[in-house]
Amino acid sequence: MKEQARCGLRLALGLGAAVLAGYGFGWPLGFLTPIYAAFFLVLPVWIGWNNCLGLLVLMAASLLVGLVISEYFLILPLACLLVYGLLFFAIYYLVTPAAPPMAAMFMTIGITILPLMGLSQAIVAHFLAAAMLGNLAAGLGVAWFFHRLLPGSPPASGTAPPGSPAGEPDQGQRIRIALASTLVALTALALFFSRNLAGQSYAMLQICFLAGNTSPTAPLTTMKKNLLGCLLGGLAILVVHPLLLAWPNLAFLIALVVATSLLFAQTIYGGTPRGEYGFLGLVTFLVLLGTSTLPGGAALDKLSIRVAQIVFAGLYAVAGLYLAGRLLGVGKR
Repeated sequence: MKEQARCGLRLALGLGAAVLAGYGFGWPLGFLTPIYAAFFLVLPVWIGWNNCLGLLVLMAASLLVGLVISEYFLILPLACLLVYGLLFFAIYYLVTPAAPPMAAMFMTIGITILPLMGLSQAIVAHFLAAAMLGNLAAGLGVAWFFHRLLPGSPPASGTAPPGSPAGEPDQGQRIRIALASTLVALTALALFFSRNLAGQSYAMLQICFLAGNTSPTAPLTTMKKNLLGCLLGGLAILVVHPLLLAWPNLAFLIALVVATSLLFAQTIYGGTPRGEYGFLGLVTFLVLLGTSTLPGGAALDKLSIRVAQIVFAGLYAVAGLYLAGRLLGVGKR
């Protein structure tokens, strides 16, 4: 079997199994299982047990920090901002390519989502912490099994990953970049927490992710990619969602997810720059699929909100990084 076909089949079958586990067994927030699994199924090879366990430990530690903030620091706004400033700086400065894959993303989710959701009820944060960690473990388990079943070939040695920087900035520049990123993320967090915008947490997360870019214009490029991926995933969910409403059956859901994943795999593994858009579209499809099954979920409404959140996050990050960069002298030697 060709490498492209094997990778596409692994992705599709793995997501089908993740949907069976997450939706079929009906554990809390089970729709997260295929979303988590997608990030690891799409990789050419399994990340290894050391990285897997490291990622689970980092996620658990981040969720624990999020719970502590939710319980003890939300009532102390200045202390809360100080703690978050230190945490963001640590993530932006200390997380290096040697860390487990997507470590910064999962750590950011852990420390921000729980306190934001816990503004209404503290018990909500505890429920989310257990559900997020359990679904991550399940997603990693599914990814491991299908990587063993349909192993891929590792990338050619000496090949730099797409979009990797040509050179690392010096120590002082790294500190200024991390400080600029921290300022942008911190102001966004203060805005969302002060307004209790738990329903718009995706936009806050996007700002925190985009703030990690080293260039003020990079978030704009990422925003364009996210928008295109969002529209691709949105078109897919607009086709799939009415079919599920007409025939709400688990086996039919799994078949639709497998078929949709195979279609996206043609773009993801097509060997063109559009592969990234295909993966973003697939993740958007899985997110919208899961949130549309929740009470009050409507696919078109969710898609419209998601597009607005991406645009807002991108523009906020661009403006914030530009102003913070000018203030801190990022780019100056």
